[in-house]
Amino acid sequence: MNLALKYRPKTFNDMVAQEEIIDILTYQVNNKSTKNSYLFVGASGCGKTTAARILADMLNNGKGSPIEIDAASNNGVDNIRSIIEQANFRSIISEYKIFIIDECHMLSNGAWNALLKLLEEPPLKTVFILCTTEPQKVIPTVLSRVQRFDFTKIPDIKIIERLKYIYEKEVSNAQYDNKSFEIIAKNSQGGLRTAISLLDKCLDFSPNLIVNNVYMALNLISEDN
Repeated sequence: MNLALKYRPKTFNDMVAQEEIIDILTYQVNNKSTKNSYLFVGASGCGKTTAARILADMLNNGKGSPIEIDAASNNGVDNIRSIIEQANFRSIISEYKIFIIDECHMLSNGAWNALLKLLEEPPLKTVFILCTTEPQKVIPTVLSRVQRFDFTKIPDIKIIERLKYIYEKEVSNAQYDNKSFEIIAKNSQGGLRTAISLLDKCLDFSPNLIVNNVYMALNLISEDN
């Protein structure tokens, strides 16, 4: 199985970094002060969609699944009208009906205008979580109606800790050196999902995670060269 999927966090305790955001969302769930609309902003691989899924799971106590829409390929007015129609019906199996709209900056102007009315007067027990890497493309009238959370890039030291944990779970009696994890973390540019995918590629090349193997697997030029 793809390691990035296998080790995708299932709870906030499993997530790496973003502690302040996790604290606020956990407080809201525990105190029944959840908002109707959220905007999760941040670079690719920093935990936006994962956090959205975990929040949805907490709100519904593990019952049902959120409705996920990829706005990169479903960005028209008709797609939003379909969401509006679904939102008007309460969930049968869970307390909240939750919509996660990924890559929301890809929505057309018409789609944004259709969604705006829904965000202004959201149906009871309905939560919208918009995720984006480009918040400057979200129209101002929507920005004023959502609670925004900015996800930061993950520090290399935290990425290295997570990579070591995964490596030790996946590989028995193999050789590794700490420099290899540092190289992978540096090339992930703050994205944990990217880092895990790079680790997966290195392990497909060799279970021995030593510097030369990492350079060859990732087609990198060594620092010495």
